Amino acid sequence: MSDRPPQSLEAFRQESLLKRNWILFWSYIKITSLVLGGGYAIIAAAQEEFVRRRGWLTDDDVVEMITITQTVPGILACNSAIYVGWRIGGYSGVLSALAGSVLPSLVIIMLIAAGVDSIRHVIETPYVQGAFIGVIACIVGMVVVTALKMRKKAVRNVFGWCVAIGCFVGLSVFRISPAWLIVAAIAAGLIKVGVGSALKKIHPEKGEAAQ
Repeated sequence: MSDRPPQSLEAFRQESLLKRNWILFWSYIKITSLVLGGGYAIIAAAQEEFVRRRGWLTDDDVVEMITITQTVPGILACNSAIYVGWRIGGYSGVLSALAGSVLPSLVIIMLIAAGVDSIRHVIETPYVQGAFIGVIACIVGMVVVTALKMRKKAVRNVFGWCVAIGCFVGLSVFRISPAWLIVAAIAAGLIKVGVGSALKKIHPEKGEAAQ
């Protein structure tokens, strides 16, 4: 294994357009080919690739990415690829990352759809079902690790904990749509900032604490 330090983002942006796009495309090909489980598993793998290994994004970027991708329409994995591609490579980076995120799934689904009847008996065997159970458990662990890393950045005070716990209860107990929970969280954040600004005008020390 090479001890060479990872290339900085500034150095990466000095590379040729073809090389930059190939690196983004190939990075997402690897991520989406090897990671099963949908959007959050893809985000966890992208965090490992672009934050931990390459250092091109930060944990704050990942928090921002999840916030944005959750509040716009579309598939979470594709939305996150668009965000990463834009932050790292601009317009061409968006196309490269998006193509890399879609291509493996497209090919695999087409192959499965073409031969689903012939492999159905294989899928239903105990060994394959056991493998699926192991994969799902692994995905749960990856998502938990990502959530814990985000918690250090996003849940920093009592307000953050209240929103996080409220969303957890709303989703798990009352089955509220994630879209409505996000809207409620945005509203709560706006109210908090408004209250903090009002208090700051009256009592500067209380206003600072509220914000």
